[in-house]
Amino acid sequence: MNRFEDVVRRMDISSISGDFVSPYTFQERDYFVCEYALADGKRLYTQGGLADAFGLEIPDSLEALVAIVCAWPVTPEYQQATVTFFSGLREQAIRMNGAPSLFEMRVAANGEESWICLSSAAAFRDGERTLQIRLMRVDNEKRELARLVDRSETDPLTHTLNRNGLIHAMEKLAASGQTYAFLMLDIDGFKRFNDTYGHLAGDALLTRISDQLAAGLQPEDLIARVGGDEFILCLYNAEENQSIQRTVRHVHKAVLEDSPEGLQLSVSMGVALSPKDGTTFEELYRKADIAMYCAKRKGGDSYLFYEADMVMPDPEETENRPEFCQQHMLVRYCPETGNYHYPPEMREVFQVNFEGRDLWEVLEQEHIARSDTIQRLKDDFQRMSGSAGVDFSEYLLKNASGMWRWFRIGFVSAGEGKELSITLTDVNDELHSARQMRHLSEFDELTGLLSHSAFVQQSERILAADPQGQQNGEYAMIYFDILRFKAINDRFGVSEGDRLLTYIANGLASHITHGEVACRLAADQFALLLHRSGEKLQSFVSNYLKAVESYDLSFEIVSNVGIYIITEQGLSVDAMLDRAILAQGSIKGSYVTKFNYYSEELRSAMLGEQEIVGMMNAALAERQFVVYYQPQYDHSTGELIGAEALVRWLHPEHGLISPGVFIPIFEKNGFITRLDFFVFDQVCRFQRMCLDQGRRTVPISVNLTRYDIYQRDFIDQLEAIRQRHNVPVELTCIEITETAVMGDNLYASKIIEQLHQKGYVIEMDDFGSGYSSLNVLKDIDLDILKLDMRFLTTAMATGRSGTILSSIVRMAKWLSLPVIAEGVESMQQADYLKSIGCNYIQGFLYARPMPESDFNTLLNRSTLGETHPSMRLIETLSADDFWNPDSRETLIFSNYVGGAAIFDYHDGRVEVLRVNPKYLHEIENCINEQELMARDALTLFDDANRQLYIDMLQRAIASGEEEECETWRTYTGCPCERICVRSSVRVIGRSKDNYLFYEMIRNITREKEALAELAHRENLFRAASEQVNIYYWEYDVASREMRPCFRCKRDLGLPELLTNYPEPAIEMGIFPQDVADQYREMHRRIEAGVKEQEAILLLTADRVMFRVRYTTEFGPDGKPVKAYGSAVPI
Repeated sequence: MNRFEDVVRRMDISSISGDFVSPYTFQERDYFVCEYALADGKRLYTQGGLADAFGLEIPDSLEALVAIVCAWPVTPEYQQATVTFFSGLREQAIRMNGAPSLFEMRVAANGEESWICLSSAAAFRDGERTLQIRLMRVDNEKRELARLVDRSETDPLTHTLNRNGLIHAMEKLAASGQTYAFLMLDIDGFKRFNDTYGHLAGDALLTRISDQLAAGLQPEDLIARVGGDEFILCLYNAEENQSIQRTVRHVHKAVLEDSPEGLQLSVSMGVALSPKDGTTFEELYRKADIAMYCAKRKGGDSYLFYEADMVMPDPEETENRPEFCQQHMLVRYCPETGNYHYPPEMREVFQVNFEGRDLWEVLEQEHIARSDTIQRLKDDFQRMSGSAGVDFSEYLLKNASGMWRWFRIGFVSAGEGKELSITLTDVNDELHSARQMRHLSEFDELTGLLSHSAFVQQSERILAADPQGQQNGEYAMIYFDILRFKAINDRFGVSEGDRLLTYIANGLASHITHGEVACRLAADQFALLLHRSGEKLQSFVSNYLKAVESYDLSFEIVSNVGIYIITEQGLSVDAMLDRAILAQGSIKGSYVTKFNYYSEELRSAMLGEQEIVGMMNAALAERQFVVYYQPQYDHSTGELIGAEALVRWLHPEHGLISPGVFIPIFEKNGFITRLDFFVFDQVCRFQRMCLDQGRRTVPISVNLTRYDIYQRDFIDQLEAIRQRHNVPVELTCIEITETAVMGDNLYASKIIEQLHQKGYVIEMDDFGSGYSSLNVLKDIDLDILKLDMRFLTTAMATGRSGTILSSIVRMAKWLSLPVIAEGVESMQQADYLKSIGCNYIQGFLYARPMPESDFNTLLNRSTLGETHPSMRLIETLSADDFWNPDSRETLIFSNYVGGAAIFDYHDGRVEVLRVNPKYLHEIENCINEQELMARDALTLFDDANRQLYIDMLQRAIASGEEEECETWRTYTGCPCERICVRSSVRVIGRSKDNYLFYEMIRNITREKEALAELAHRENLFRAASEQVNIYYWEYDVASREMRPCFRCKRDLGLPELLTNYPEPAIEMGIFPQDVADQYREMHRRIEAGVKEQEAILLLTADRVMFRVRYTTEFGPDGKPVKAYGSAVPI
């Protein structure tokens, strides 16, 4: 099991309190819900496909659930816990009015493993207590939690542990009580390596060294990078004289093998032992650190165990050690005696004793030179000893600081058998400086890619070596940059911009192969020569674009790529690059088209573009740009409610130049910002003129692009213009296209918030044209929506476009946003928009864009109006909260109320917008939610019931209070076919023609059927009573109330209820005076507890003889409660 899987296993999502809410979108197969009645354990319903997907059998009874769970494909480590979880569900739910907390298990089925979170809850359904069991797939959550933990404990460069991860791992080691060694190592000379080769190469070196270090460790050992070139190794159960020394040798070898040519690296190490030197990270780190610096003080390239008498070296001793630059030393060798004469500087430079020792012996035994270097010196020495001459070469030697430095060693010989002079000169700085200057001239300092000049040279060599491949179109010149890179630097800082550039460079360097080159031209501009074509070339570009889009930054990174397929002979590399730049320039700024190929048509278009660019500054200065105004109307009243300012270019020679020609060009070169501010200035000037003339005017909206809002002083410039003209802010609206805010909703939201603080109204233009319309609507606080009327087609009323438009308008109503439809050209379109609740329109139907003078005239003769939100909700209802799936309102709507629905009533139609699960349950699931929302709900009623329902809606509209009615509804295909529903409705929002209702329903079909059955039985009993000629009544002992039968009421004229009985019957003469006392006695005997009694009495004025009987009913306490009387004529 790798570390990531181990972290996933340890992550416990069930520790989150309350119901688990996932940030991910769940499909049908990702969840399952079932519910059992606690009284009899029967399953009531199921929903979701997770159980079927993983073979989790769900029984019909709660009692069988535990046995079934034993057969589920749960992984072995979770089987017992799963059985335990389900065993106590029913008892705990009954006893605690709740259920056990969330629980996790892992299942394996169909070759797939998955994490599943189980939860349960006690609830009530139709007055009965139930137990709901929910299963939810949580693989994404597990991976996300593990990724967050992994990032917090892992070094991002080497992917080893970082300081936090090491501390966490060491706590476990300490708890186990095992001994281990704590090795701190630092790479000698790493700073010089970084200075010479750059930080990119330094990072690559650290990564390689960490990989080699990890390869030599045991699985239970730990490795961490805790600083620049500082690593820590923890060796489990290490023995001082065995595994530690073996590891030390491995570390030295790993660092030595990665030393670049001309700069040999070494490593200094300090060792502390646990528990001898401590058990905590802080104790072991401090002592190993002291030992490591003591090793450095002794020359480096060694290791020391911590000892109690060690002290940290003086910082000046390590930081201010003198450099030995340009040291000149002369060694003399006498062939006759074989002795060497060394100068005093040799001891100072190398800190060893040379006197009386052979030069090769000192170099080898003191580790001043590597074995291959010693052999080269010996060969040169032997060669020069036999003949007269001079020879100089460079060799790497290690000085007293433990640093490997270049020395120029010369052999000066007067001939065979003569004295030989050996000169040693430290030329390290000289060589490094020359190498660095050469490197800087050929490579970009930040990214390590080729410079422009080096890229051109290498590209020329590659193409010259393969003219056939060039002719066959096998090579491609690529150019790209990062859209809005300046905004990234401004918002996140130059260091974040550099990090992005380095990320791109690393990706390019790792994917180009032999015969391909990459360079950074300047800032965020890159170029490549690729030996690829067709699908391979397309794949390379697509992978680059995906990598850029996935860059970890709260800002959408977009890049546009230009591609030139090289086929022409004789073109310079720069000319090829220009063509790639031209291809990229034609799509620069596009969020849809990400790459483009060069063509001759582009070159022709470029020439026209250059002409426009050449004229633009003069055109602005000479006021060739003029503002046109297109009015906006309320179609329901005909009132003028606003206008949109549009720019036109009236060129003195070329006439009217279409905005479709010059706007895209100005957006690419940045001139659009100057033009937009010019338009805003003209609008403010016009509004000021209207105010000065004492005339009413309407708000005018001005279009601003993404290039404007990313200007640092964008709002300040707007305010300066408006205040200069002293125009009220409510007369100017800011219109921003949806694409202007795509990709960085957070920044756009902040800008719009600042504009709102200044009082500006913000309109979203072309809503629905982008791929993230709903995200924009969710994240950004807008005031007005302008619909992209590409939705409007001739088949709009029946096609999908009509459904989309209707849905957008409805959403806007809930958000209290006025909607303006632009591009409306026919009365049919305008009437359709009005029918779906969109009254505000802009388009050729009412007026085309017009010059300022014509618009001024139109203002003078028009009735002016205002825009209003489409739907006004009741004060206690928040649309944001109600549609938020995580809000309290949604929780209550979905779980804690009965059957509930939200519907829109307009033009005699009822359109259901939302229902909760209990609503569907109340209508016995005769129709699913999708079908219900797709039809007019009034079609479920016959004519009589439809009228009852509509009358209730009208009463609710008129009263503003809750109204009720009972109606029968018909569901085709449903077993019960007709359902009787008691509805309670209330208006919660209204516009001119639409009403938003909240409805609560209860299925009373069975109650109605029971009442009908009771009425039927009463009719039967009544008929039977007629046939047997019997009178009967019910007597309540406590209240002395009597309720007569229908014959008593019909024949004797008795009311529905008689009180103080039997006195009223005696007074009415039903019981004559001569039998009254006898009848009273019967009642006293009832109160005394006599169960059965009868008497023969002469009743009514006609003195008819009746047999009168009473049967007494007793309560739980044995006392009489009721008596049932009857009278039958004899």
